[in-house]
Amino acid sequence: MGKPLTELTPEMVDILQGKTVVLLQAVEPESQTIYSTALSWVYAIDQQTIRYAIDHKSQFIRILEENPNIVLHFIGCESVFRVAGKAKLRAAKAEDVSINLALIEVKVEEVRDIIFFGGKITTDPAFIKTYDEKLIEKLDREVGQAIHRL
Repeated sequence: MGKPLTELTPEMVDILQGKTVVLLQAVEPESQTIYSTALSWVYAIDQQTIRYAIDHKSQFIRILEENPNIVLHFIGCESVFRVAGKAKLRAAKAEDVSINLALIEVKVEEVRDIIFFGGKITTDPAFIKTYDEKLIEKLDREVGQAIHRL
């Protein structure tokens, strides 16, 4: 844990290319509770911009319109990171994607290494998508292209 950064490092940008589990949290305005979900289609466009795809009916869209402050967490670079920023709906429905997804853009404001004292991640988390392999490839390609077209 050190001084907070104001942007992602190049290594973090490399990690956040749609193949990492990223946790998203925001404060639900009415109940003031933390709303959370796990994402996989998360792409760092550059050191100050992250975009992700989410179900177009997700409560996060309403939440972000009322309060754009969000936090993303991910594991990589031998640690755990918290990325705080402001989120904005960029597309209510992504074009040329087989399923209905909204595209959100986050402007990075702060990056913190939040691993516990003396901790080091030795193995990054791994996951698989459990639906049809051809559909996985198709959706990953479509979503990645839609996110980069914005």
